[in-house]
Amino acid sequence: MDSIYKKLRERLDMFPQGFPSTPSGVEIDILKHLFKEDEARLALAMRPYPEAVATIAERYGQDVSEIGETLYGMSKRGLILRYSASETERYYFLAPWMVGIWEFQLDNLTDENIELYERFYQEGMVPYARERKNSGFRVIPIEAEIESIQEVQPFEQVSEIINSQTKFAVAPCICRKEAQMVGEGCDKLLEACMMFGFAAEYYIENELAREITKEEALEVLAKAEADGLVHFSSNHQDNKIFICNCCSCCCKAMAHIVKYGNKNALAKSNYLAVLNEDSCDICEDCIDRCPVSAIQMFDDQTQIDGQSCIGCGLCISTCPTGSISMAIRPEDQRSPVFANQEEMLKAIGEEKNKPYPFE
Repeated sequence: MDSIYKKLRERLDMFPQGFPSTPSGVEIDILKHLFKEDEARLALAMRPYPEAVATIAERYGQDVSEIGETLYGMSKRGLILRYSASETERYYFLAPWMVGIWEFQLDNLTDENIELYERFYQEGMVPYARERKNSGFRVIPIEAEIESIQEVQPFEQVSEIINSQTKFAVAPCICRKEAQMVGEGCDKLLEACMMFGFAAEYYIENELAREITKEEALEVLAKAEADGLVHFSSNHQDNKIFICNCCSCCCKAMAHIVKYGNKNALAKSNYLAVLNEDSCDICEDCIDRCPVSAIQMFDDQTQIDGQSCIGCGLCISTCPTGSISMAIRPEDQRSPVFANQEEMLKAIGEEKNKPYPFE
């Protein structure tokens, strides 16, 4: 039986995002916990792009109606992705571990599986992200703090991301929910992860999120900013399907930087914070506000490390003297941004010798 789960592990590891093996084998324990043996076999016959039930059934060698029922059940449990073209026309495809299967376990968390997920994150995903040059996550700055800058790209404006969408959903942050369940969480906004388009439909249909309006989506962003959460989305320019609002104490994305020193695991925005020392009254509010400790006191003076600054803009909104502003990051310090998701995944996959999309 283990051989099926080892093959599934290898299959999921073909994603550029990775599902690496670990010395302890905790990843196999996770797969056994989530997938029945027949479901693991079926997943091995699937592709990382949408396919009709008949196509998957023919490849797998089983009746279409039976396969359709199994696929739907797997997608409802967050094991695979589902795209509904209509009430009767559904397509299914493999989901990566992160962002994907792990996040889809939002309503299935227990002390037992949280322990497994945390072990795998530390033993598998943290080492996997080291020495990465291209990231799938990108910081989106607080829009009010970059309005004075003339050349602002649409992919770095939360209003443009929101305005390009017609379907919205919001769900609790799985990182903060996990942390709270084991007594280590913070009190920052919990219902803070937003999905758009087909991702919103998937979350709503699976009862992981509630549908919201465009106006409510903007309200979520405002609450997140007030709570000191960093906006993140995918590191490509078009058709973004989510915005996460992350804290530095609980969130797995931020932990790569603040806990494990994986500086390239996240793409910084094209902006950075700069300080006017003449008007700074050294209140240190910005030091407490900065999620990545890029602002420190040296020789009784506030100083901002531009190399460490991720360009989120949170420090500006808390400065009582208006001494901090955003500037365009020097071109040689900017993180690559990709035209679309496929280009992004191909670039990330090339680093790990994982051609994408795979068959």
